[in-house]
Amino acid sequence: MDNNLNELEDRAASNAVRYGRIAAIVVGVVAIGGAGFLLYRRMHRPTLKDRLDDLSIENLRELAEAVSGRLKGQLPSVTVKVNEPTPREPGTIESIVRRVAPAMLGTVSTALLERVSRRSDETLAPQAD
Repeated sequence: MDNNLNELEDRAASNAVRYGRIAAIVVGVVAIGGAGFLLYRRMHRPTLKDRLDDLSIENLRELAEAVSGRLKGQLPSVTVKVNEPTPREPGTIESIVRRVAPAMLGTVSTALLERVSRRSDETLAPQAD
């Protein structure tokens, strides 16, 4: 009886190892096949001519019908506004002018106020002739 149990345990262990190997081989073959398929697809992409040859007017009509059938009742409402100002991003020059303009206006206004408020009896610094 003990010999039979030992023999059965040995068979079970050898079967588990055998099935493990078979599973590993199957996984490896599937992985190599998948990698080969992806490589083939990457190297043999259909050209524009091939893709256009596959298109037909009937296929496009069927596609349009299918899309319109799916979208019925799902289309959002659209509001069209004419001559309404749209927000836009300022360009490079405009953004630079917006940053520099306050400083330039401050400098110009200060110089103008000094020029206007200067008394007439103040003499200017001598200038070279």
